[in-house]
Amino acid sequence: VLDLLARPGFGEQDQWQVQIQAQIQLHADVYVYSQGLTSQQIQAALLKPSADIGETVARLLQNGNGHAPRICAMPEGPQTIAYVKERVA
Repeated sequence: VLDLLARPGFGEQDQWQVQIQAQIQLHADVYVYSQGLTSQQIQAALLKPSADIGETVARLLQNGNGHAPRICAMPEGPQTIAYVKERVA
């Protein structure tokens, strides 16, 4: 995705959103739980579907390779304004 965005002359309305997503996904897997999107639609957006948030978190904790996963829940999607209230070590 970043290669596409870097092509000379490429430009799309609101492409900054895709750039931010691509930069995040260089460093992290992004899982999406949605009652309004199919798994195929989520995968088409280059994200990973989660049918059950609790199961996904449990699996990530088990397969963390010694690293605790960082989790961000955005209940209202892009309408959510996220901030760090407390850091948990």
